[in-house]
Amino acid sequence: MTVTEIEINVSPTGEVTTRRDDGAVGPAGSIGFRGVDAELIRVFERWLRERGREWRRPEIRAFGSLLHRTLFPQDLWSWVEQRLNTLGPQDRLRLQLVFPGEGLAQLAAVPWEYLYVPTRAGRNGFFLATDRRCMLTRYIPMETGRAAMAPARRVRLLVLVAQPDDLGEVVAEPVLATLGDLAERLPLDVTVCRQPTRGSLADTVAKVRPELIHFIGHGRYDEDAEQGRVAFVDETGHSDWVGEAVLAQLLAEAEELPRLVFLHSCAGAQADYGASFAGIAPRLIRRGVQCVVAMQYAVTNRTAIAFSKGFYTGLAAGLPLDEAVQSGRRSLEVLYETDARLPGIPVIYLYSRDAVLLPAASSEG
Repeated sequence: MTVTEIEINVSPTGEVTTRRDDGAVGPAGSIGFRGVDAELIRVFERWLRERGREWRRPEIRAFGSLLHRTLFPQDLWSWVEQRLNTLGPQDRLRLQLVFPGEGLAQLAAVPWEYLYVPTRAGRNGFFLATDRRCMLTRYIPMETGRAAMAPARRVRLLVLVAQPDDLGEVVAEPVLATLGDLAERLPLDVTVCRQPTRGSLADTVAKVRPELIHFIGHGRYDEDAEQGRVAFVDETGHSDWVGEAVLAQLLAEAEELPRLVFLHSCAGAQADYGASFAGIAPRLIRRGVQCVVAMQYAVTNRTAIAFSKGFYTGLAAGLPLDEAVQSGRRSLEVLYETDARLPGIPVIYLYSRDAVLLPAASSEG
C-alpha cells in the first residue's frame, strides 16, 4: 500500500497552498470564508449544536459542499483530485488540514470533517471523512519535526471516567464493557480510573505509564481563558475544571506523555451539544501528545460504542491512527444512516508521521 500525503495549508493572510510529500506544489488560492458563505457556515455550525435536531444527508451534503467551495479553489482541488484518481485499490491519500497559529482559531474551529466533494458529470459526490481512499486529518506543525510513531507490542490503556455530581449524567459502563471485550482479543492492557482527581490522576499515570488515555466525561472551551477544560472531581465530588496546561502536566507524570489521548463526552440517551473537546485537542498536541482523537460535539452512548469499536478494531489491524478514525467514522455512517451528522463528529489531530499504535493482529489462532 502506498500512502500519499498532501498538506492543505491556510496562512494567517488566508492564502491556501497545497504541497505533496514528494515536494510537488499545487496551485495557490485564497480561502472563501467571507460574506454570505461565512454567515451560512456559522448558521450550520449553530444548528449542529442544537439538541434533538434530526439531520438528513441532503442537508449535510449541502453544508459539506459549502465547506469544500470555501476551502478549495477549483484549480487547487483539481490538482488534489488528479492524485486521488491515480490511486490503486490499496493506496491511500492522507489529506492534512493545517491552520497554524492562534490567529486562525476561528477557521480551525470550523467542522471541516463535513467536507463533501460535490457530484458532477461522470462522478458521484463523497464525504472526505468517510471515503475509503482518503484519510482526513488535522496536522499541527511542530518545531521538533515529524517523528514516526512506531507500533508497540502491547499498549497500556488508561480509561478515565469522571462523573461530578453537579454535572449531567455520564454513562460509561457499556463503553467499558466494549473495551474489555476488545482487550480480550487485542494487545491492550486496560486500567480504569473512576472519579479522577488531580492527585489521583498524577499517581495513576505514574504507576500505569499509559501509551493511550481514553477520557469519558465532560469538556468545554473557556473563551475567557482561551483554553479547553475537562471536568475532574474534587474532594467534595463536585466538578473541578482542569485546563489543558494542567492536564498535560498531569499526563506527564510518567516522565513521558501518552502517545494518544481519546476524549469524548458520553451522556446516555441525550447528548449535551454544548460540550466539546475540539478546543482542547490542538493544544494537547502543541504540548507534546503525538495524537488526539476528540469529539467536536457530545455524543450519545450508542454512538460512542459504535465509533470506539470501529476505531479500536482499526488499530488492531495495524492501521495508522487517522485511518482507524476513518474506519470509526464509517461505522457511524453505516449504523446511523438516519443521522447524517454523526460521521463528522470525530476529529483527529496529529504531529507524527505514519502514526501506528498497534502492530497488525496475528491471523493465527
